[in-house]
Amino acid sequence: MPASRLRSLGAALLLAAVGGCDFTPALDIDTPAYEPGLVLRAVLAADSTVSLRVTESRDPYGGRSYLGPTAPSADATVTLLRDGQPVETLVLCPDVCDDYSRPPGPDGFPPTFPCGPYQGTTRMEPGATYTFRVDAAGYPTATATVTIPRRPTLTATQEGDGADRRFRVRLTDPAGLGDLYGLSLLRDYTYTSTVTCDPNTGECTETTETTRLLNSFTTSDPVLLSASVEIDGNITFVVFQDQTFDGQEKTFTMARDDRYGPGDAYGAETVQVAALSGDVYDAYRIEYFSGGDENPFAEPINLPSNVVGGYGLVGAVTLAEVTFEAEAP
Repeated sequence: MPASRLRSLGAALLLAAVGGCDFTPALDIDTPAYEPGLVLRAVLAADSTVSLRVTESRDPYGGRSYLGPTAPSADATVTLLRDGQPVETLVLCPDVCDDYSRPPGPDGFPPTFPCGPYQGTTRMEPGATYTFRVDAAGYPTATATVTIPRRPTLTATQEGDGADRRFRVRLTDPAGLGDLYGLSLLRDYTYTSTVTCDPNTGECTETTETTRLLNSFTTSDPVLLSASVEIDGNITFVVFQDQTFDGQEKTFTMARDDRYGPGDAYGAETVQVAALSGDVYDAYRIEYFSGGDENPFAEPINLPSNVVGGYGLVGAVTLAEVTFEAEAP
């Protein structure tokens, strides 16, 4: 047999052999055993009444889709304790939320599911330590303890006006390393919510509402820039710690950047500093800097949790604000 025909036959046999192989990528991973538990979720705000969401965990590798929402545990007993002493029993508040994991109904709107939180009348006091104890049939008792941060000492003044408007901010940090902060610039935004027209006269009446939106800002402060996820210095929200200014007064300047905010709002502007509990701070850092969303080879991320006997996160924030009146259009 000529050599050329031998080479052709060999190539054909090789293709046949390769064609019979399964090159589907697969990775065999030992998944941890599923342990049923209650899921507790809340970010408590100082001076606000207590509210906690309680749901039942689901097996992510079970038969049901784990992307959809879970209904609240309706038969749970939720007890609030302060410094170890019972304060009150929270009550389930009826409410519904939209379920975007399922197709819309005949009316075109997404179906709903019960999502009400357990609420109480106790107002969260800065510096106090609270514990939630949650009992529900068929699940271990779940507890979560959090200390409401003390209110930051904040002053701010305005410099310049119009496009040159800046805010000089002074944050006084208490002695003791480990205070955690979040900084944002908010702006009132007024919009038209409804328009009602008279079919007889053709006259229309507009109803407006005002809300507060995050407005990005610029700064040259090295602590804020190093803690920001935005690489161009246009910051919308940044979390940082007192590692470089423990027990001192930190002064920095921030300026509104209308390229990334409601430039036609002409509303009041608010400099807001939030003192964060450690788990909330960690959650923000992981969300902004994990980098796992676009990396298929990223290591698993351990999400912070302070729930014992269950899942979830109960954090706390205490806000300090300085508001400046709106500029004339």
